[in-house]
Amino acid sequence: MAANGVSRRSVLGTGLGLGVAAAVSGMDLRNATAAEAAEQSTAYRPVSMAMHVHACFSEGGSWADGGGGASMMAQLDQATTNNVDVIWWTDHDWRMEAYGYYDGIGFDGTDEDGGLQWFEQNQGTVTGTQHAFVDEPHSPDEPGKAMRVTATGPAPDWGVSYLWGKPGNSFYSTNLSDTTLMIDVLGERIGPDAELVVQLETSNRPATAGRPAGLYVLEYRVGAKAARGLEKPLTGVVTVAATGGWQTLTIRPLEDIRAFWPDLLAEDTGLARLRFGVRARNNATAQAVFDHLRIDRTRDPLRWPVRTQREIMHSLTKQYPNVTQHMSTEVSMVRHLNVFMKDFELYPYPPTGKAPTLDNSVEGIEKVVRWYHERGALVQYNHPPTNAAAVAELVQTRALGTDLMEVANAGGDYDVIHSRLNMYDVAARNAIFLTATSQNDDHVGRNWLGMSHLFGTSVWAASTEVRDLMAALASGQAWLYDLKLWPTGQLDLAVGGQRAMGRVIRTAAGSVPVDLTAENLPAGSTVQIIVGVCDRTGQTSPSLEKHPYPADAFTQGRLPFRLDRENGRYLRVEVYNSADVLIGLGNPLWVLPPGGGIHIPAARGFAYRPHDRDRP
Repeated sequence: MAANGVSRRSVLGTGLGLGVAAAVSGMDLRNATAAEAAEQSTAYRPVSMAMHVHACFSEGGSWADGGGGASMMAQLDQATTNNVDVIWWTDHDWRMEAYGYYDGIGFDGTDEDGGLQWFEQNQGTVTGTQHAFVDEPHSPDEPGKAMRVTATGPAPDWGVSYLWGKPGNSFYSTNLSDTTLMIDVLGERIGPDAELVVQLETSNRPATAGRPAGLYVLEYRVGAKAARGLEKPLTGVVTVAATGGWQTLTIRPLEDIRAFWPDLLAEDTGLARLRFGVRARNNATAQAVFDHLRIDRTRDPLRWPVRTQREIMHSLTKQYPNVTQHMSTEVSMVRHLNVFMKDFELYPYPPTGKAPTLDNSVEGIEKVVRWYHERGALVQYNHPPTNAAAVAELVQTRALGTDLMEVANAGGDYDVIHSRLNMYDVAARNAIFLTATSQNDDHVGRNWLGMSHLFGTSVWAASTEVRDLMAALASGQAWLYDLKLWPTGQLDLAVGGQRAMGRVIRTAAGSVPVDLTAENLPAGSTVQIIVGVCDRTGQTSPSLEKHPYPADAFTQGRLPFRLDRENGRYLRVEVYNSADVLIGLGNPLWVLPPGGGIHIPAARGFAYRPHDRDRP
């Protein structure tokens, strides 16, 4: 046990440990006074953040929705469009590392010990499409089967029949700037109107250099004669002449992106999908055989991704000067976690074979949380499940030791959001001090506002530097706002003229006067003051009362509200528009009795001196 009677596990379980709190603050939070905190807060300003954003190191969006993954450029363009101040890059950690990734495809018709599946995807007009895994012919350099694809193009325009190699859990989708691909191919029926095709679907980018926004594609073909050029503004094609026998295509996508689109930052590119097929026109039939794909990545799994992403961030800063970029990751080989830290590191997973599986155990996630806490990080529980067993586990494990929890979901599903709020209130009832955040989780970078009711997270912070943002998150000085319905929304709580949102007051006073601020409320909106019981009894359902106020109650600025302490209570705010749609919510203020063995993280402490009328 620690000297104060609190174990290391209980410190982690209640949110932010003392050492972490001190590391992210501008002072020693263990000895900070309320006056010192107030002095620091005088220059605080609202900082809006996208805290869960994927880009060129993650898998892409669905093929049905247009395919491709986001480039960092695309996400920065969306952040700029939506007046978001900060992006935290949270690509999946194991994708950044290419942990357990395919280093090739054998085309033998099995799942190749990695969940590999094949899907026919045709474009244009084709007939007689067939594919088969054949014993002969096959690559002279690899035993076993190969994949043959056949199609006829009856129209004057090209028709294409692709086979998409869909790996289990996208086990080849990652940044491609260190990647070379080699594949053995045999063009059996190739000519002026029949070609073999290998397609790399890469990343989405915004409109730039006179080109439209969209998905950039590389195609490597075997045809009647060699050629090279842009077939469309976003499609670069390299054609080599058929030799009549087996030949090896060596694909260096980084070099080709630089050659086709020299204005782009080529390193900001991911490999979303690989397709193999044939194309034909004018009643020609194309037939080709594919075998022995090799994927050569040169990365050091822990250092190269961090260095490369930082270099991309630096290169894009001039183009997007109004968005501050910080590096993070979504830890994804356990239940998903985001980590926020100054000196970022990737988690060193143990060696494994191809296609590792997620460790869903409590022990697995707690081990990762401890590892990051020891390095000064804040850890966020991403898109938590909300069934009864998950809620009970949250209480039993003290939120698995995490510091923050995603409440608003990316899909705008209010059933999910309210279930997560219920779960959050259960944590608050049991003095599990978490900072509620929103889930962006976009993988494509096309249109954030097109996502249903997407929420952002804002904090009161001294700057957009990591240290100040972490201090704000650690202390719960955060609120959520709907990017479309309340883009300029602001929430705050104050006690005695000092910011108190996210804080914990331990007092003998019978009540505490709280001033609530809700800025830029839409006409006809309602502010709901949620008061919850914090009795620390292990209950798995919240006990709440709600106090609605119309928007015009805030026209004079702050709304006073007296929060009775009783045996422990907390207060938070929700905002609904005139259609009764949730458009914003804030983090709580807790008021607890003195003593009682409740550990309060240093970042959340609040020195309150009651007036005589507040005393019991």
